[in-house]
Amino acid sequence: MQARSPTIRFHSGSAPVLCTVLLSTLALPSLHAQQSALSEDTIVVSAHRIPTVAGESGSRLSVTDRALIEQRQSVHASDLLQNIPGVAVNRTAGAGSQTQVRVRGAEANQVLVLIDGVEANDPAGNDEFDFSALTAYDIEHIELVRGPQSALWGSDAGAGVIHIRTRTADAPLSGGGFIEGGSLDTLYSGGRIAATGERGALAIAASYYDSRGESAADAGTEKDGYENLTLALNAHLEPSEGLRFGFSARYRDSTSQYDDVDFSTGLPADADRESHDNLLLLNSNAALTLMDGRWDQALKLTYLDSQRRQFADDVQQTRTSADKFGAYYQSTLNLGESRNPDRQRLVLALDHERENFEQRADATLFGNPNQDQEMHNTGLVAEYLIDPLENLHLGASIRRDDNSDFDDITTYRLTSSYLFDTSATRLHASWGTGQKSPTFIERFGYFSDQFLGNPGLKPEKTEGFDIGIEQSLLEGRLSVDVTYFNEELKDEIDGFVFDPDTFLFTADNLSGTSHREGAEVEITAFFGAATTARLSYTYTDALQPDASGGGSSREIRRPRHMASLNLNQGFLDTRGNLNLNLVYSGTQTDQFFPPPVFAAQTIELDDYVLVDIAASYALNERITIYARGTNMFDEKYTNVIGFNTPGRGIYAGVRVGLAR
Repeated sequence: MQARSPTIRFHSGSAPVLCTVLLSTLALPSLHAQQSALSEDTIVVSAHRIPTVAGESGSRLSVTDRALIEQRQSVHASDLLQNIPGVAVNRTAGAGSQTQVRVRGAEANQVLVLIDGVEANDPAGNDEFDFSALTAYDIEHIELVRGPQSALWGSDAGAGVIHIRTRTADAPLSGGGFIEGGSLDTLYSGGRIAATGERGALAIAASYYDSRGESAADAGTEKDGYENLTLALNAHLEPSEGLRFGFSARYRDSTSQYDDVDFSTGLPADADRESHDNLLLLNSNAALTLMDGRWDQALKLTYLDSQRRQFADDVQQTRTSADKFGAYYQSTLNLGESRNPDRQRLVLALDHERENFEQRADATLFGNPNQDQEMHNTGLVAEYLIDPLENLHLGASIRRDDNSDFDDITTYRLTSSYLFDTSATRLHASWGTGQKSPTFIERFGYFSDQFLGNPGLKPEKTEGFDIGIEQSLLEGRLSVDVTYFNEELKDEIDGFVFDPDTFLFTADNLSGTSHREGAEVEITAFFGAATTARLSYTYTDALQPDASGGGSSREIRRPRHMASLNLNQGFLDTRGNLNLNLVYSGTQTDQFFPPPVFAAQTIELDDYVLVDIAASYALNERITIYARGTNMFDEKYTNVIGFNTPGRGIYAGVRVGLAR
């Protein structure tokens, strides 16, 4: 992306702290009977076009459940993702600041994010999902499938899929609420109510977050706050056996204050900037089962509406908005013998999506941002799943995408999983191709004094494989998975190409091939009914071609080494709970464009360790008090050059429940 340049280091090394804590886990008590990390009945919905038992999928996947979310008391979903192997989270500053989630070194907009089945990647936000605005209160389950998944899910799934499923009704009447406060004048509260009946269920949730914050600019003093209101509804109705209707709605209204780059220094500085964002997600679906369960049909209609307005000194500067309508039909035939019809399944699907993009701002010398763009895509999908042996699970997928703006493209995917019963060893492997269409902003976007789009961009193309071994030990109380991955990306889009004619940045396809390879390790152990330990480590080597055409350079904001450790201990007959969480991020690079020539320099950001601790105690069946501390050692670290990251935070609150 740029020629080699002098390296500048930011120092805050903390690797020895993490190593000490990781080694200390070897001294924990002996194991007692408990379940494995992904139990035999864990169902995932993203590894294939139909729900699948996690241990039967050849794709490498991880699941975060509601129990861990409550143990960690996580406010932001991105904090949970930091503990998953292969995931790098870059948040520029505090709450509400730009948060990018990268999987195996890919860009954030190459990872498809689904919320209750709705594709939530925002066309008005460069096809990235806005993780800065996703709070965790009503999340039930997060699953991550790594590797190219375009053969199943299309363009945005070139590097993986994150599927977020929200909480539904699980009792005749349940619900509750919470309120907490703490550092930076933060208030966080919410409530939910849910009910089930003989033929249906309904769940409604709301949460509100408000924080005064601190300066987003590392050199600034002005506080940059954040406010978020999220409303959610989830319902289903089963009027008769084999017929089901579902509906979900999610609305988020958020306001974030931020600092802008001072072009006299090339670094962020105090500025009166605000972004007012709204996101609406709707899903209406129906499913019908015929032929004694051998034929399943599903129809789903989804809608996304996004509005983003940027203000400078209380005056609106830019407005970008988008809507996305999706219509999806899927037919699944269970072709196996009568005793085991699901040992051979054929899935045929038709996906149609239409996107509209709008941008409004004052025209300037180099471009007119006022525009209306449209794109539509139709995908034909076939997936074949077969279990030729009891413990052997194979899958093959093919997809053909017909796009209004780009050439038709075909993507493929193969998966395999085999379990050796006698040794409890599972081998898993997957191979696939992927593609990512250029975004509206990369092609047509215009931001005054910053960026001018390039309508001539081509789609990015990915090919990759992974192979791994999962070993269950001590009767399932200890699980270890080690996976190697290797991916190649052609026509990678660089969105930070400096144009000397306009003195603005633009986007362009890089010549050559970008390479990404590495290894992921995930260990889960159960020490009795109340104690768990989760450890992950990722090595990622992500390289891209130099803009000069010779050699390669390290991709920015991709740490080579990442690790995490989560220890959870229940006590007093599980009325009390204590959770310790550590996240380690190794050295990574960033780019700096100092004036007056704005030639790129490579900045090396040092490694860091973040330590969080959370404790709770149930006063009775309905009332729980809790407290947590974040960044307990007040680590000073940098994710993006020039931006300030949060220091130590202390929070406390109370939860009240109608039923558990």
